[in-house]
Amino acid sequence: MARILLLLCLVAGIFVCAGKFGSQPPAHLMLQSDDYLWKLFARCEIRTDQKLCSSISYLPEVKALNGKRIVISGFMVPLETKEKSGHFLLSRRAPSCAFCPPAEPNEMLEVLVSKPVRWEENLVTVSGTLELPSDQGKGVYFRMKDALGSR
Repeated sequence: MARILLLLCLVAGIFVCAGKFGSQPPAHLMLQSDDYLWKLFARCEIRTDQKLCSSISYLPEVKALNGKRIVISGFMVPLETKEKSGHFLLSRRAPSCAFCPPAEPNEMLEVLVSKPVRWEENLVTVSGTLELPSDQGKGVYFRMKDALGSR
């Protein structure tokens, strides 16, 4: 239940920070990963209906990666206030605001690591099994399970 609440708060933060209220610099000025997978994920179209429920249309190339092991670089966004975390977001762009997600919803990946890791402020590389969640109403469109981190 706490995990669902946390993810809902994250999604709400995306909408608030993506609006005119956000204090983040323009995307082209932010540190970011140039990993090809982020570019592929960003091309997946996100739609929001009148009830503010969102969904994503996965590209065939992305669907083909579902259930496969991938390697991707990005910036850690902690979801837990522990010394080491087994659950965090990986973002294409470096965070610049403690309360605002640093990227679009299709430029973030929920990561569940097999062994908890320390938060790192620099670019990190993780590998794991990509999952395209069927419960998209939570605002998570890409998930990595059984992940291993490397620096």
